[in-house]
Amino acid sequence: MTKFYATVCLPPTAPRKIPKAVAAALAPYDINLGRDQNPVGRWDWWAIRAGAGNAYLALPQYDGDRRLVTASTVPRRKADLGPLGPLECYGGPRGLLDFDGMRQRAARSYDALLDAWNELSAVHPPARPLTDFLARHEADPESYSPEQAREDHLSQPLVQDVAQRAVAGDPHFGMSLLVNDPVAYFAQEHEESRLWSVRCAVPGFALVTLDGAWTDARTEGEGRWEQANRYLDHLDAEAVVLDVLCHS
Repeated sequence: MTKFYATVCLPPTAPRKIPKAVAAALAPYDINLGRDQNPVGRWDWWAIRAGAGNAYLALPQYDGDRRLVTASTVPRRKADLGPLGPLECYGGPRGLLDFDGMRQRAARSYDALLDAWNELSAVHPPARPLTDFLARHEADPESYSPEQAREDHLSQPLVQDVAQRAVAGDPHFGMSLLVNDPVAYFAQEHEESRLWSVRCAVPGFALVTLDGAWTDARTEGEGRWEQANRYLDHLDAEAVVLDVLCHS
């Protein structure tokens, strides 16, 4: 079972009508559609969702515009949307949204994450990636278990510090870093990682286009992110864009 964000594109739609319009756009991809499992099913539940710090940004001149999807423009009985930060919204007409600002925000966030890692690295002994410990297990599986390998990796002071900060809600270190091994993550080429974060700043893992077509990173490959960004950048100014969190 996984969760992912899907970016949904709609024709011009008033905010109060958006939940119903999103439901119609996503309906063909309901896993449970029909008697048997839907062969093109992608989700079993979804919700309009955004969080402070990664929500859509409105262009400053449209701050407070009633065409934006916010907690004040969508009735609570239709979608339970919470308040967000300055200039943030759940989506809205393409022409009111600041995609460039979202990409710049992603770049700043990555830079801040790298700075935070470098600060921790400067006060702790160098840490080894999990693969080093697993290699020891593979070389001596009888006396060194994979559980011990993971425990030894996690016990390193630098990894421990990151783990504790993630659990405490540090804005730089999310729980995903623990799943993906922070040592290996920060050993990669940072310029490419920074570019990747910018590519993913606007489109979600999946994209539902105006004609109802579903594409996602799993089926379309690496070039899909560039295609999704181009599609969104060239949408009509009145077309509505927003994200939904899906579960499958």
